[in-house]
Amino acid sequence: MEIPAFCPFAKRTFITGVQLMAGIFLAAALLSSCAITKPTYIFKDIKKDTTIQGFIDSNIELKIQKEDLLNLSISSLNPAEDALFNSAMGTMATGGKSDAGGIGYLVTSEGNINIHKLGIVPVAGLTLKQVKNKLEKDLLPYLKDPIVNVSFANHFITIMGEAGSSQKLNVPTEKISLIDALALSGRVTNNGTLQDVMVIRETDGAKQFKHLNLENASIFTSPWYYLQPKDILVVNPNEEKIYREARRTRNLQLYTTFVSVLSITLIVLDRIIKR
Repeated sequence: MEIPAFCPFAKRTFITGVQLMAGIFLAAALLSSCAITKPTYIFKDIKKDTTIQGFIDSNIELKIQKEDLLNLSISSLNPAEDALFNSAMGTMATGGKSDAGGIGYLVTSEGNINIHKLGIVPVAGLTLKQVKNKLEKDLLPYLKDPIVNVSFANHFITIMGEAGSSQKLNVPTEKISLIDALALSGRVTNNGTLQDVMVIRETDGAKQFKHLNLENASIFTSPWYYLQPKDILVVNPNEEKIYREARRTRNLQLYTTFVSVLSITLIVLDRIIKR
C-alpha cells in the first residue's frame, strides 16, 4: 500500500515513533539486565566493634607422623663438632625428598630418624618442641650447650580456584590459618566469593569437604580455621554473578543486533515512502 505523497508529517511521525519505541525497549532491556552486585569482602557480617568468644586455641601443636620430612640444624659451643653433625645430616638428608620439593630427615614407617652418633631416634607422635628438647638433652654428652632447630620440610597446602594464584604453599611452621593462606596466595578474584570457601582434608583414608563463609565471624571459632598439612583450599566462583554477567553480555549482543536490523529496516522503509 502506497502512502499518499501529501502526508509528509505522517511519514515523519511514523518513523520517529518507531525509533522512539525501539530506544525505550532497548533502555528497558538494558536496565533489567544490569542488576547491582553487592561487594564481597572478608568479615562483612561484623557490623561494629565486638569481641569474639571461643576462639580456636592457637597453641595447638602438630604431631610428627610417619613419612614426615624434618629439617634439623645443630649449634653449640663446639663449632667443629657442630660441623660434623650438620655435615652428616646433610649427607643423610638426601635420602628423603618431599612432594613439595624439600629435603630433610624422612621419618621411617617405624616412626624413627637416624642421627649421627645418636643412632635411631623415635620421633613419631612427638611435637617439634618435644623433639627439640629430646635431641638437646641426648646431645649433651657430645656437645656443649647444644641448640637444635626442628621444622617440617614437606608440609604444604594446595590453593585453587578463584584465589590470587593456584599453587602449592610450603608450611614449615606448626600451622597456618585459612586467612594467612589466602593472604599469601593473593587477593580473591572478582568472580570469587568469600561466602563459599571449601577446605578438602584427608582423614583416615577418607576425604572431608567443608564449606566455610569468610564473611561471617564464626570462622574464628571453627575447627577448620587452622589448616592441616596437605589440605586443599578452594575459593569457589560466584556462580550467580558469572551467570548474570554472561546473560547481560548475551542480551547486549541481541539488543545490538535488533537495533541494527531495525535501523536498516527504517532506512529502507523511509526510502520506499519517499518514492
